[in-house]
Amino acid sequence: MYQEVVKLSCGEDRYIINLLVLITADGISITLTGGESPHVGGMAMSVPRPSINNSQMSCDTWITPRVGHKDDQAAALVARQVCLETGQTTAVTAGIHIDRAQPWEVERLLENCRQAADLLCSKIKELREQNNA
Repeated sequence: MYQEVVKLSCGEDRYIINLLVLITADGISITLTGGESPHVGGMAMSVPRPSINNSQMSCDTWITPRVGHKDDQAAALVARQVCLETGQTTAVTAGIHIDRAQPWEVERLLENCRQAADLLCSKIKELREQNNA
């Protein structure tokens, strides 16, 4: 039975994004929190599949928002990115909040989510190489 826990962060101060990740042989579960008030605000799950347009991989993503929250946007972004990079079913529960966020601050948080997902994908690749050695 393969399981690996990974913790990583991207950004700083009120723009920090934290990932707590459980990697298994058959899927990846991510808790994504950040900002000033971590919580559960939305979920997304991406499942890989062959593209109908070309030979590349695609994915289907299901999103569950919490009423009054927009955290599902970050959850979907990270779920899709990790799923497409790893080929694994990926579930993300997200909760990021900063008071009175300006549009540029929301974009900064989303960019930190993208960067955190990049770091995670690199770590997963590294772990796969270690396990195959």
